[in-house]
Amino acid sequence: MNNKLIAALIAASISGAGQAQTLYAATVTLDGDWYLQAGEVMNQSDAGISVTGVTYSMGAPEDGVGVWEDYLSDGRHADRLAGSSTHYSTQVWNGLQLASQSVWTFGGLDLDRIVHASTGQVDSQNLDFGGASLRYASVMLTFSDGYCAEARLAALGWDVTQVLHIGDVVTPVPEPAQGLMLLSGLGMVLFGRRKAGRKG
Repeated sequence: MNNKLIAALIAASISGAGQAQTLYAATVTLDGDWYLQAGEVMNQSDAGISVTGVTYSMGAPEDGVGVWEDYLSDGRHADRLAGSSTHYSTQVWNGLQLASQSVWTFGGLDLDRIVHASTGQVDSQNLDFGGASLRYASVMLTFSDGYCAEARLAALGWDVTQVLHIGDVVTPVPEPAQGLMLLSGLGMVLFGRRKAGRKG
């Protein structure tokens, strides 16, 4: 009888852990027809999980690395290039409410390339068809409960469409109260078995 109770408690805890898993997932398409300056995000997470933020970054400024120029995009321009009043490394969109299975699009970005990071000199005339300028580039998503996930761009030419799959399955750690209740229940069962064994 007690063995059956122990098995039932263990099965219940395993079942509860399986149900606690949450899927955070999205597909980000960066459109090479617009030289990676436009794209879309499709939220493929579990129902009830929204994408609330998108960060599209060229990474640390170095010679030869990509950099954004002030243009028509909405959102916030972050990580300004030292020595330049018009260029920045990171484009941030906050306050989104992209529901599960919905698509959000963006555009109006202007991608250039750093010539000398120390002086802020930028090449705004020539496209990068080799992809070295994207060596630090990434897209990060923020979800409605604060969870974040990121994917790096491949070092491909700006004219190549890139499809990034961002996602993870997260199993939250059981709350302390639940763990204590489970251990307490198992402890009482085992204690009962020891007492019964002594009486016999």
